[in-house]
Amino acid sequence: ESKAFAASNSHKEAERRRRKRINAHISTLKSILPNTDKASLLGEAVRRVRELNKAAAELLDDETPLKVLFPSEADEVKVSPVEEEEGLVKATMCCEDRPEMVVDLIKALKSVEAKVVKAEMSTMGGRTKSVLWVQLNVGCESDVGLATLRRALKGVV
Repeated sequence: ESKAFAASNSHKEAERRRRKRINAHISTLKSILPNTDKASLLGEAVRRVRELNKAAAELLDDETPLKVLFPSEADEVKVSPVEEEEGLVKATMCCEDRPEMVVDLIKALKSVEAKVVKAEMSTMGGRTKSVLWVQLNVGCESDVGLATLRRALKGVV
């Protein structure tokens, strides 16, 4: 009988703590979303979370230019020809940020006789992402030219 009483009290106490946590979170939501009843409050919270998820997905979509702002966690080099213009190549690099990286990048591009047409660079959390549009000599956008550029940029990473 004493074990049953202790178990009942323990269950009641756990349930009381659970309700207290729920009510504290609802109070926090009420301070952010000024609705009167709990159902409307929770509905509005769900709607806003869905909005935020959609906005975050759009930021990370490959077609969104803002994606360039976020370096990946993995070291990587991607090189691909730009279809619209002969000799133009888009190169993307992600790596640890370091002071001499830009100097190394310039040396690598000079070694393959590439001219930077446009560059977007960002640094976040000790990582850097560089997206470069480089002009190679006409005919160098072949697989050999791309592989040479890729090797040079991997040396930087």
